[in-house]
Amino acid sequence: MDFIDSTNFRNTFNNFNFPPEFADIPWEFQNCPNEFQDPKDRKYNNCGVPFDADPCEYLKNLHLAKEFRTFFLAVIPLVLSIIAIILNLAFAIIATLVLFKYGGSSKKRYTFLLSRSISTITAQIMFYIVLMTWKTGGFEYSSATIFLLVGGLSFLTLTGTYLALSTLLYFAVVHPFWYREHITMAKCIIINVVIWVISITFSVCVGIYGATLFYPQSAPIRCEYYNCQLPLAIVITIVLAVCYFTVLVVYILMLLRMRYRNAKILEENKDNNFEDNRNGSVKRNIKAMNRLSFNLISFAFSKLTLLIVCIVALANLDNLKTLGIGDKNPCKTFLNGKLYFQVELLASIAAIIWLIAIATIFLLSETDKKHF
Repeated sequence: MDFIDSTNFRNTFNNFNFPPEFADIPWEFQNCPNEFQDPKDRKYNNCGVPFDADPCEYLKNLHLAKEFRTFFLAVIPLVLSIIAIILNLAFAIIATLVLFKYGGSSKKRYTFLLSRSISTITAQIMFYIVLMTWKTGGFEYSSATIFLLVGGLSFLTLTGTYLALSTLLYFAVVHPFWYREHITMAKCIIINVVIWVISITFSVCVGIYGATLFYPQSAPIRCEYYNCQLPLAIVITIVLAVCYFTVLVVYILMLLRMRYRNAKILEENKDNNFEDNRNGSVKRNIKAMNRLSFNLISFAFSKLTLLIVCIVALANLDNLKTLGIGDKNPCKTFLNGKLYFQVELLASIAAIIWLIAIATIFLLSETDKKHF
């Protein structure tokens, strides 16, 4: 590839007389004096760009990435995370008090709601660590590892919690006697432990190996692109997609089954001249399912966004891997400003939607109280 010969261009540039306001602007950025920020942009003077490219375009992309990063990847997620952690911390305290006060007689759903709050709080703390690391020392392998670990842990624990809650609700409504006899508090705790073990194991692998894509040279393990990184990215995307659609399909099937059962009961009792107690129970069941559906909508919206981000990242994986090649320096940042912006855009979308969903989930969590 041909690159600009800095020496020849600079000599030619010095032969021209420019207005005083342009005198201190490097020749590469004479076409965009308003974009050039002196003195911090001077370190990009001698970065070779393709012969047919415009250095000003690279500078604009770099500034766009930096401004976007500050607001959408730091300020907004920080504000949303503070709101989310306060809500979930308060709920975690309440759920813990309920479980300790009533023990095995307390509602079993509180074990899963508490687990969900703990997952959120843990993810928030790790998110703060990522922000502090990024602000103090830059975004490095350790930061990328934590960021990916947070995303995987939150996704899988919330997915497991939704699947467990919808399954418990189904048995509590459709098979209440079996539910009371077989579903115990101890079994609910075991299910939560299994969800956490699977989520942590998978998320740690995703974080450790996934971060090698962006920082292969500083990573403590070797993970080549075609033999490790690309297959790993495909597996991660498939696993997330399977988890996502499994929860949706299972919940929809359960919802349809419950609605069919309720409609059948109403049909059998429609000729009665008095209000059957079963009709009241059916109405409460339908109301509970409708309210729980709002939780599922929140889950579907937030996790679909994360899934789309994974698919887009997988499609552009060949380009993204260039960010981890070579040492980080001003010229590398300058020449890859557009690519950095794309990465930060994907990360910010995932973080913001995830945090909004967490707050929404909390507000909609008080459902199904009469069942379990």
